[in-house]
Order: sequence, then C-alpha cells, then structure tokens
Amino acid sequence: MKNRQLVCTCLLLVTIIALSGCKMDTSKLIHSNKDKKEKFIKVEIVFTDGEKLVTYLKQLGLESDARVYVGGPSTNYYYDARGNVMGAFNYQRVLYIRLLPESESNSGDG
Repeated sequence: MKNRQLVCTCLLLVTIIALSGCKMDTSKLIHSNKDKKEKFIKVEIVFTDGEKLVTYLKQLGLESDARVYVGGPSTNYYYDARGNVMGAFNYQRVLYIRLLPESESNSGDG
C-alpha cells in the first residue's frame, strides 16, 4: 500500500512539473477546434501595376503561415468565400487593400 502511494505521488509530481515547465496550451485540450471557426474578410486588393483582385483574407497583416523571404518579399494566401485557398500574392506588389461589405458582388473574383 505504501509503495502504491509513493508511485502515485511521484507520478503526480512528474505530471505537475511537466505541465508547468513546458509551454503547452492546456486550454486546447478542453476546447475543440470545431468551436473555433475562422472568419474571412472580403477585400479588394489593388496591386502596383493597377490590377485588382476581389477575394477573402484571414487577416489584413501577415498570416502565421505566410512566408517572408530575405530581401523583403512576402507571400500570403487568398481564399474564396468557403475558405479554400485560391492562390498567393506578394505584399511587396500591393498598393492598398480596401475592405468590402459582404453583400458586394464578386466581380473580379479570381
């Protein structure tokens, strides 16, 4: 009985040390990813060559999965209304990004 208590205490102590010592986000264990739905922002991207693109972005800055290359160019994904990746663009070529209301037509979508 005493050995069993000692083993359980050691196991509990190792578990507490492991969870407190690492940068593990324990809230992800409790909350499922299904509850967290990504929001997409409808935008019109105007490039330096005058080309326009009406599409959806996850956010207006660099995404966490975006790539920044040495020398400054960066690529970021753009999406359709359902969240499917449609392509990538380079922020170095972007003149400005205009927010669009969701009800505006999808002309120029691509």
